[in-house]
Amino acid sequence: MRAAGIRTPPRRAIMATRLKEPAGISVTKLHPVIGARIDGADLSKPLDPATVEAIRDAWHEHVVLLFRGQEISGEDQLRFAAHFGTIAERHKPKAGATKVDTPDWTNLMPVSNKKDENGKALGGLGDGEMWFHTDKCYHEKPHRGSFLYGIDIPSEGGHTKFASLYNAYDTMPADLKAMLGGKRVMQGYDYAQDSRLNRDVNLDNIFHFSQPVYVTNPGSGRKALYVSRLNSMWIEGMDRDESEAILQQLFDLIEAPSNYYEHVWEPGDLLMWDNLACLHARTDWPRHEDRELRRCTTLGDALG
Repeated sequence: MRAAGIRTPPRRAIMATRLKEPAGISVTKLHPVIGARIDGADLSKPLDPATVEAIRDAWHEHVVLLFRGQEISGEDQLRFAAHFGTIAERHKPKAGATKVDTPDWTNLMPVSNKKDENGKALGGLGDGEMWFHTDKCYHEKPHRGSFLYGIDIPSEGGHTKFASLYNAYDTMPADLKAMLGGKRVMQGYDYAQDSRLNRDVNLDNIFHFSQPVYVTNPGSGRKALYVSRLNSMWIEGMDRDESEAILQQLFDLIEAPSNYYEHVWEPGDLLMWDNLACLHARTDWPRHEDRELRRCTTLGDALG
């Protein structure tokens, strides 16, 4: 199923709770701790300032926003995303990495498993399950907003899960929360492998950066637990075993089923999320089926 040329995409049921209706849009909660659907905004057209501010307020409150039934070009997607920050240029892998992420390096990234007639990948991050992570946490200035548009969706699977880092922080055991105050975690990503990194990795070959375990979101003022199974390698100032045991405890807290919303994609869906307030993960799907989405991101600030 493709987004191009659709008029009314088929609708799967979403458990939702209708909230306030600011600036001509409606905000419908998707999950108790994260996510809302926005109706009444046509992203193929320029938005007025009041609508943009209403969407921004909803983003700060709900972290993940869903816009259904959108027929938008790449230019439309970039125009919308630019309301929420400077569009980020993408980074090539470090010289030591061997896995090519995508065949081109524009600010729009095809997330796809499709190949051309010569077997060359037409997009990046194409196949299979992906563990919970947050975009570009391994740079000094992580990317703040991510905007992902559904184009070609498989008949099953390929869902995206969003876990609340606010709720994870709020529900941490008090003694653990106090112990990790002021701590930092080494974040990294190796394009040459799909699994979690460890202390044995050669940091010279990968993007990596030390980030705070807790971050305060400038939009909401709330604190978030800023670790992920895919990217967080170790907590600084701890030995290997202690760090690993604590990280596993944090991963389990974040990935608890009650802490995430699982999105079932439809063609024409646009999802935007705040990388300082949530993690996302991908479920597997039948390998013979195509999956294509289009992503852009906005720049963030250094976290201290």
